[in-house]
Amino acid sequence: MLRTRLLTALIAIPILIWLIFAASPLVYNAVVLLATFVSLREMAAMQRVAAPGSTLLTAGGGMVIAISMLIDESGSAVSAGVVIALIATLLGTLLAARDMEQSVAGASQVLFAAVYGGLLLPHLIWLRWLPGGSGLVFFVLASVMASDAGGYFGGRAFGKRKLWPSVSPNKTVEGAFGSICGAVLVGTLFNAAFIHRFGLLEVALVSVVVSLLAQTGDLVESMIKRAYHAKDAGWIIPGHGGVLDRTDSMVLPIVFIYYYVG
Repeated sequence: MLRTRLLTALIAIPILIWLIFAASPLVYNAVVLLATFVSLREMAAMQRVAAPGSTLLTAGGGMVIAISMLIDESGSAVSAGVVIALIATLLGTLLAARDMEQSVAGASQVLFAAVYGGLLLPHLIWLRWLPGGSGLVFFVLASVMASDAGGYFGGRAFGKRKLWPSVSPNKTVEGAFGSICGAVLVGTLFNAAFIHRFGLLEVALVSVVVSLLAQTGDLVESMIKRAYHAKDAGWIIPGHGGVLDRTDSMVLPIVFIYYYVG
């Protein structure tokens, strides 16, 4: 598994660097939207909502929200996208209603997936629009990857005390501390070498928050997968599962950095 993950990283990281720093806005935005669409489909597949058209409502509603984020950053377009997704979900629920309790529960799942999948990851588009945005995107992704790596190796080497066994039985307190150390180390080095955006104490604190949010996102997806009895969200990325499995720890730090810097 580790060898497969490393091989995937060796192939993916150069493509990721090109995409962030050299790709045109059209290509970059298209890739973000494609990743968003795949993650929405993965979420819908995990949910297995019995109502007809639930997958279409999840993916369609989420993409309406994601595409609305391309229009402007004022919030009005995004609000309209959320309202459209909500109306479509409610209408779909009414049209497919058989068992009222199941219909309302299914609508809640569909709407949660549409907002979670359609609103968070596309902040990558907004983040790149900021001055020096490409560097900020890579800062977040590098810090999150370092947090993941620090957690993995810290947990393997020193892990004894379980962090939250009912949600993720393999995560440990020592691994969580290793995650923070990895994010602070890489975030500080990357800031000093490339983006020069934060002061020394500031970048350390920002990196700590990034790591905590990354771990929170990972735990949230673990909780979702346990609720839906799924081992992985998908299979598209060798050694990592699906797009949702790979981006779960990224979405909250991306949103945080966008609003912190912007």
